[in-house]
Amino acid sequence: TFVFRRPAVFSKPLIFATAFMTFFSVVIALFKDIPDIEGDRIFGIQSFSVRLGQSKVFWTCVGLLEVAYGVAILMGVTSSSLWSKSLTVVGHAILASILWSSARSIDLTSKAAITSFYMLIWRLFYAEYLLIPLVR
Repeated sequence: TFVFRRPAVFSKPLIFATAFMTFFSVVIALFKDIPDIEGDRIFGIQSFSVRLGQSKVFWTCVGLLEVAYGVAILMGVTSSSLWSKSLTVVGHAILASILWSSARSIDLTSKAAITSFYMLIWRLFYAEYLLIPLVR
């Protein structure tokens, strides 16, 4: 594959960023249906939340994001640069901790709480844009 008549280089940071953000986007898409479960039921939409239940989809999404953060931490550990290694590992550990502590305290019967958590996931997604350039 060539770009501007030169061979395309798919570096470790590029592959990581593409995979991580794609994975995160899929989780956001799955999570989006959790607060809308009543509307989906009324209109006969067979979303994962309707078929599997709010709690199962919620914890699956949290688990998938925690796995993604674990992979990001491992990517940081393999960095040859000490500053990159430190910031990537600590940054992703902080984001994973925020996600986990928030997930443990959510009331899944409250649509407002679920919507607030959904917005937290978006904030974590945007925070990732600060960490991606540090992956080496």
